[in-house]
Amino acid sequence: MKDFWISCGHHLLDRNASGGLVVADEFLKAYFARPELMPPEDACAIERRLHRELLADPRRPVGADEVAAIADADARENWRFVLVFRDLLLRHPTLEATYLALVRSGSINVPPLFVNQLVHVILRNALDDCDDPFILRAAELFFRPQRIVPHEQSLLLGDEEVVGGLSPTPVLSLMSMLGAITDAQIDVLSEENAESYWQRSDQFDMGLDLTSGRRGLAALAEAKLWRAAERMLTSAPSLMERPNRSLIRRDSRSKPTPWVKRR
Repeated sequence: MKDFWISCGHHLLDRNASGGLVVADEFLKAYFARPELMPPEDACAIERRLHRELLADPRRPVGADEVAAIADADARENWRFVLVFRDLLLRHPTLEATYLALVRSGSINVPPLFVNQLVHVILRNALDDCDDPFILRAAELFFRPQRIVPHEQSLLLGDEEVVGGLSPTPVLSLMSMLGAITDAQIDVLSEENAESYWQRSDQFDMGLDLTSGRRGLAALAEAKLWRAAERMLTSAPSLMERPNRSLIRRDSRSKPTPWVKRR
C-alpha cells in the first residue's frame, strides 16, 4: 500500500488492538521540537530547562507556576497552548477518543492548528487502506482550509494556503520537513495525473474539480470516505465555534500567526 500524508506524523504513533491511534513519546517530542518552542539565544534559564527536560521526558508533569516563571510572554503563551494539548492527549486512550471528547465538550481551548492536525492524523489512519487519490484529496477538506475557484465552466477547489500564495509548504502539518517551493502550481486532479498524488500528497498542491458529473464531486460522496470519517465527525459542527488561537512568535505582539519560527 502506498504511503501518503507523511507530515501528519502517523509513523510516530502506536496502534491498539482495535487500530486506534495511541500517543507515543516520539509524537509528543515532535511538538516540543516545533520552531515556536525552540528557545532562542536570549531565552531564560527556566524556559531552556523546561524545553530540555520535556524533550527527554515528554510526559513529565508541568505545573502552571513553572510556565508562569518563563520570562518571555510569547513563550509562556506557546507553552500553555502546547501543554494543554499534550495533557488532553494523555488523558484519553486514543487520539480518536481525544477528538470526540474535545468536540463534545462544548469548549475547545486549544488552537485550531492543533485540532486540524488531530483530524489530519486520525483520517490518515482511517484511510490507511484507501488507494483512490480522489477520495484522499476530498478528505483534505476536513483538515485543510479550501478556496472555491470558478474557472470557465468548472468549479475547482484549491488549498487555501497554496491558492492564496501564503506558503506552499504545509505549515498546518505536524512536521514541516518538506522543502519549500517558490512558485506553487495547482494541477487539477484527473485520471491522467492521479498517480502523482502519492508523491505530492504532503504539498497539498492539487486541485479538485467539483463540477457536476466529474470524478471529484463523486469522491465527496464515496461511502468509503464517510465510513472512515464518521467516527470523528459526529460532532463536527462544534468546530465552527472553536476559538481563534494560534501559537505566536517571540518577536511580535501583533495578531498571532500559526507555524511561525521564533527568532
